Amino acid sequence: MPNVNPYYAAFEGATFVIQAEAEAVDHGPTLQAVLSGVGDLLGHGIRVLLVFGKGTRFESELVEKFAARPHPETNRLVIPETALRRMADERARIAQAVDEACQAAGIPCDVLTPGIVQVERRIGHGSTGVPTRIDTLAIRSVLDRGCLAVVGFGGRDVLGRFLHVPSVSLAADLAVELQAQKLLFLMHDDGLTLPNGVGGPRRLSFADLEGLLCLLQRRGDRGEFIIPGPVLPKVHASIRAVGGGVGQVHLVSYSRLLDEILSRTGVGTMIERQQTHHVDYARTDDLDEIERLHVEAQRYVSPVGTPYVKPLDRAELERLLPRTLLLRHREIIIGKLHVVRVPDAPGTFQIGGLVIGEDHQDSQQGQLLLSETLARLAEQGADRAVAVTASPRAANLFKRFGETPDSPDPSLSALLARALERYATAERDDVRLFEFLLRDR
Repeated sequence: MPNVNPYYAAFEGATFVIQAEAEAVDHGPTLQAVLSGVGDLLGHGIRVLLVFGKGTRFESELVEKFAARPHPETNRLVIPETALRRMADERARIAQAVDEACQAAGIPCDVLTPGIVQVERRIGHGSTGVPTRIDTLAIRSVLDRGCLAVVGFGGRDVLGRFLHVPSVSLAADLAVELQAQKLLFLMHDDGLTLPNGVGGPRRLSFADLEGLLCLLQRRGDRGEFIIPGPVLPKVHASIRAVGGGVGQVHLVSYSRLLDEILSRTGVGTMIERQQTHHVDYARTDDLDEIERLHVEAQRYVSPVGTPYVKPLDRAELERLLPRTLLLRHREIIIGKLHVVRVPDAPGTFQIGGLVIGEDHQDSQQGQLLLSETLARLAEQGADRAVAVTASPRAANLFKRFGETPDSPDPSLSALLARALERYATAERDDVRLFEFLLRDR
């Protein structure tokens, strides 16, 4: 992975909690891939706690043989008393497998016993418990030696009896107790996807606490909740973690652990308590990223193949830099547009080149960028702004802030006529002009 040293350096001495279950404990090569990433982190001075969960096959056994069932409200697995001995044995088996895999990979580790987590039964959840005390001193002593600390699902009550504690919720509790910089939930897919937008579901790259709470209530076209049941425990745990002071939570696939936390844009979903977005004018050194976004946008075309965003070469993008506004998240450019004066229309500006990065669409980033742009134009004394598009997605955004004039004045008619020139005759009826009045802003 190129040029990752600055990212390693930024996290040196920080604590990462990594939760892995299902495929990671069922499939040896997947576990090896996870441990390879863990080894890189340890080698660069990052403290790592690995929390392992149950495998998919074992969960099926609990359901089929012991009648374990998800709780209808919390979605936690309700474990009957008769399954506890089998669960303790399975936890010991996985712990041994992780220990042996670490030895084979040359990773120093210490697998901690269930007794470091003291639990009590949760009413209505059978033998599934909740932690009441965590021996963080024991965990920190392992981390202080530069070793991988390993904790498994489950814990013991005050009488020393083993109870089930899901690894997902346990990882959140551990991350809060340790005040970890990052909590990573490893899964089969690269983060959360939203079932809307042109072209099918799209990954949600960033979310904050409030946004995630809203997503829990959102429903799809058929009335179903858009966050599927199997992912809910991770979402609930993410909310608890960032609410408890964990810096960032990541949902990412098993094989792309380092891609998510050590690259500029990441590959999964990153959740923070409060997002750090801001809009500002472009700088000269932003040109490469602006060009990349603009080229990326050319893949979105009309039914006859016309790009919705007008193609511009590097020289044109550079000329527009002083009038280009960028949406950044933690200094990562995720959206851009430019504004230019409309000829023969005093106080009127045209908004063009609106692009939101592919991984950030359908997450209100375009609305944020457009709203801020219109506010800035109003502050500068502009009377109105206009935009022309044939994109259904862009049209839906523009309709929130403006309207299509019934009879545009001559200057806007001329602007629309110029825009129509690059579209085929058959698709020109789809091209729409939007007007945004700024006087009252």
